[in-house]
Amino acid sequence: MSTIRQERTYSASGVSGGHTITFNSVLPKSRIVIFVHSYAGVSGTSSGYEEHEWAAHTLGIRLFSRVSYGGETTFGVGTSDPTDRIFIHMFELTDCPHYYGSASARTTGAASMSVGDLPDGCVALVGLSQYVTDDDAALSWPSGFVSNGVLFRNWSDPGSSLVKQVYAATADRAVSGSLSFSQRLISLNSKEYAWAAGVFGPSPDETPPSVPSELRLTGMTPTSVTVAWDAASDNVGVVGYGVYLNGVSEGDQGGRTKTFTGLTPGLSYNVQVDAYDSKGNRSERAELTVTPINDTTPPDVPVVRVAALGAGTISVAWDTPADQSVVVGYGVYRNGAKVGADQVARLKTFTGLTTGAVYTIGVDAIDLLGNRSAKGTRTLRAQADTTPPTLPGGVHVVAATKTSVTVAWTASSDDNAGVAGYGLYLGAAKQAEIPSTVYTFTGLTPGILYSFGVDAVDGLGNRTTKVMVQAATLPDLSGQAPPYEYVMYDWSSHVPLDSLPLQNVSFEITLGGSGMLTADIPLYDEDYTVGRVSSATRPERTMILVYRGERLVWGGRLIDPQDYDSESGVLRITAEEVIGVFGRRFIAFTGPRMATLAHTEIAWLLEHAASPADLRWLTYSGVPGTVAIDREYRAEEFGRILDQLGEVAAGPGGFEWWVKPAWDNTNDRPRFELRRVNRDDPPDTGLTLEYPGNVRKYTRSTRRGLETQTWGKLPLPDGGVMLSKVTRTDLMGEGWPLLEDAHQFDGLTSQAALNAEAQRASAAAAGAKQVFECVLAITPDVRWWEWELGGHAQMLITDHLYPVMPDGGPGLDRAMKIVSLRVEPDSDEGELVTVTTGEHTVAVD
Repeated sequence: MSTIRQERTYSASGVSGGHTITFNSVLPKSRIVIFVHSYAGVSGTSSGYEEHEWAAHTLGIRLFSRVSYGGETTFGVGTSDPTDRIFIHMFELTDCPHYYGSASARTTGAASMSVGDLPDGCVALVGLSQYVTDDDAALSWPSGFVSNGVLFRNWSDPGSSLVKQVYAATADRAVSGSLSFSQRLISLNSKEYAWAAGVFGPSPDETPPSVPSELRLTGMTPTSVTVAWDAASDNVGVVGYGVYLNGVSEGDQGGRTKTFTGLTPGLSYNVQVDAYDSKGNRSERAELTVTPINDTTPPDVPVVRVAALGAGTISVAWDTPADQSVVVGYGVYRNGAKVGADQVARLKTFTGLTTGAVYTIGVDAIDLLGNRSAKGTRTLRAQADTTPPTLPGGVHVVAATKTSVTVAWTASSDDNAGVAGYGLYLGAAKQAEIPSTVYTFTGLTPGILYSFGVDAVDGLGNRTTKVMVQAATLPDLSGQAPPYEYVMYDWSSHVPLDSLPLQNVSFEITLGGSGMLTADIPLYDEDYTVGRVSSATRPERTMILVYRGERLVWGGRLIDPQDYDSESGVLRITAEEVIGVFGRRFIAFTGPRMATLAHTEIAWLLEHAASPADLRWLTYSGVPGTVAIDREYRAEEFGRILDQLGEVAAGPGGFEWWVKPAWDNTNDRPRFELRRVNRDDPPDTGLTLEYPGNVRKYTRSTRRGLETQTWGKLPLPDGGVMLSKVTRTDLMGEGWPLLEDAHQFDGLTSQAALNAEAQRASAAAAGAKQVFECVLAITPDVRWWEWELGGHAQMLITDHLYPVMPDGGPGLDRAMKIVSLRVEPDSDEGELVTVTTGEHTVAVD
């Protein structure tokens, strides 16, 4: 229910070109409604407000509103001329996300407004302004409106005794259904006045009821069927149900059962039921196919399974067996004797049994016409079962292709609850649970050695350890999936080094060029010598290049070859992307640089930090910036080069950037491109990430701080730009990536006001935002090295978290920014590629 949580008024205390009303902190999702009554023209207001109405007059009136992010305490107005004849009324309305309509006019007669189809709990607000001389006035609000008082100012021109007055007033009313009035709002004078009114309230009911559940057959003859269903739910209330036979409406009704007569025996009919609410919103239809017959065939035999075992207790369950009509009940038996009457539930617990004794439990099913099935039986011992089955035997590979491996095994056995099935694993990741003893793993990468596992589980969930077997997929000789190769180079000379084999490789490509590679070097090979290892693992000099076939896909400089475990004989190394070297260099002061372009900064930074060897490795390209940036460089401002680069990229006209492997065709050698991507208009990569689909699994992070650096921009009348920056050092200290966004604010008049707006935008943008890590299903068309970081990918998800939309579309359908790529070429699950995406922009007013 919408309510007025607070209302405030403002009357100027002196002549000024800027006026601000203050109020208590506004709740998130409240609507702020503002009436501005001004003698002078309005040149600007606080950003984010929609102007609904404007009636120009000597004392004009404007109506603004916005839905709050929470925490607002002020609203500012700039005027074209300094004035003290200005009044502001503020209202905070809770539960009013929807704007239903407004009206305004300058008139000597009646104010007229009509708005219909309003839900319960709306709030209507009306305000007026008038300028009078030597006149009295009284307010005449429409029926139901409550006055909020009058603000006025009197004055006389020098040398004149004529009293002049401007005054403003507002009123409010709770309204539902419709609002209509037509009357003059001023009495005791006939002068012209300006007025405005608006209606706000809860969102209109456009939500249909849920689909009626459990549509079922409850009666049948050879020429009729009776169906019933459970109640649907609705956010307002279900009014009734529509019933359909073969798609033709049989009318609406309030009850939840329906009998169809005059049917043809043996002919199938489609029965549908939907639910509707008071606004006429209809749910999707529940469907059931029925065939009226003289059913003399019993149901299928129920398959009995164990649900629980204890000392002297046995619980069994079973699924609904198939039948020509419908199963309506079950008979339960112990050692051949029926226990009690037929029951509807598909679970039965026996207590008071002899601990350790063996019992035969039976279940039969009875259908709608009284036909009873044969018994399904299970022999169980009445004692707790915590022992798993025997291990699956003889696990072996039956066949392998380029993208699949088939594994088989001999059946396990169990001494009580019985074997319920087998779990299948690709590495440590569970792929399926099946009842049979053969399984095919699909979607694999050609030419990769995989580890497969099988375990057995009994009816109570007791599970064996995994039995593992390794097998390789066949190589793909077509070249669609070339192998990975790791090559070592000398940074200064570009000469290849004696490369060492790498294992357990994992590398990442990120925005900002901060990607890392980790890998193991097995030193237990007799050919390795101290000199050979040392020459191939020199910090800051050894380059590690990763190739896939002939394609260079990653490169960086070794920074830490010191992590060694003598027991395993493995040396753990770490490398960073090639740009990382500049994080340890400082730049000499070169004097002021005024009004440079953003896209020239990266070239300047490299010129002042790079050696000739550096420049043989590096080039730069991408979209140019277009906005000039005033920069005055001083020695004390220079930290590390990457900090400067990030600052430049975040500025107006800036860009996202990342390190893209490339090839120097002129000199026939590898190099790296500092790739710039337009921040304001990022490219569409054409990539669609869909779960289920080409995404095997995903995780969603809702940590605070997707936007860790916020820029505020204020265009100035002379064509310049005033800037403000807010950096969330607390979030970045937790390891959150540097993700910036810029927000333009108009109508502000000072650096302090811009700083305040940027701070507010930063607080709003650091809320719980979504970042997705998507593990891809690797297929020949997954050419991840061709995707543009900083560009858009379309995220489509349909699952329990994001259920399918009423129109059949995916639960989540949103463009995301590609933040990073992580690749593990030879994990236990084969090649793994993880794409991390985040919100491209954050909606801040």
